[in-house]
Amino acid sequence: MEIRTMPLSRGWGLFGRGWNSFKADWVTWVLSFVIFFVISIVLNLVPLIGGLVMAVITPALVAGFMKIARDLEAGETVGVGHLFQPIQDHERRVPLLLLGLVALLAAIVMTVVVALFIGGAAHMAGNGGMGQTMAFPLAGVGFFGLIVLVLLYLLIFAVLAFSIPLVYFRGLAIGDAIGASVKGTLLNIGPLVIFSLIYFVLAFFAMIPFALGFLILGPVVLAAVYGAYSEIFDGQAEVLEAEEV
Repeated sequence: MEIRTMPLSRGWGLFGRGWNSFKADWVTWVLSFVIFFVISIVLNLVPLIGGLVMAVITPALVAGFMKIARDLEAGETVGVGHLFQPIQDHERRVPLLLLGLVALLAAIVMTVVVALFIGGAAHMAGNGGMGQTMAFPLAGVGFFGLIVLVLLYLLIFAVLAFSIPLVYFRGLAIGDAIGASVKGTLLNIGPLVIFSLIYFVLAFFAMIPFALGFLILGPVVLAAVYGAYSEIFDGQAEVLEAEEV
C-alpha cells in the first residue's frame, strides 16, 4: 500500500475540503451529527454498560460519517441512513466493533493518566500549597503533564483516525489497518499537528454559544479527516478544490 505525504499547508487546507463537503449537504450532516449526539446521551444515561456500548459502536458510526463525506465528494445522494450502514455491513461490522474496543482501552488509559496528574497536583497542593505544585509540574498538571497528554492524544489519533476508513473502505485486517494508520500519521505528523492545533482553537470558540458550534465544526472535522485519509492512502489530493472555501 502506497502511503503519501501531504505538504504542511494541508494542515489548514483540509478544513477547506471538510467545509466543501459540509456545504454540499449541510442538512444531512447536521441531522446525522444530532442523531449521533442523541445516541451518545441516551446510552451514557445507562449505568456502566451504556458508556461501554457507545465506545464500542463509535468507530462504526464514524465510518458512517466518512461514507457521507466519500459519497458527497463522488457526487452521490446521501441521507442520515448512511450513518448506520457500517453497522449493517456484515463483513465490516465486527472489525469496526473491535476497533471500538481499542478505542475504549485508549480512553481508559487517557482517563487514568489524567487522574494521576490531577491527583498529583492535589497531593502537592495539600502538602505544600499551590506554590509547591507549580514548582514541581512533574507531580501535577504542569507543562510536562500537558506534553504527555498531547503525546497520548497523538498516539490515539495515529491508531484510530485512519484505521477506521482503512477497515471499512479497504477491508484491511485490524492489525494491518492500525499499522498503516500509525505510519501514515508519522509520515504526515507536521500537517496533522497543525490540523489538530487549529481544531483545538476552533473547538474553544464552538463551545461558546452553548456548544452549538459543534453542529458545524463536528461534521467539518469528520469530513476533513476523511479528506486526509483519501489524500494519504488514495492519492486524491484535490488541493485546489479543497482550498476554495
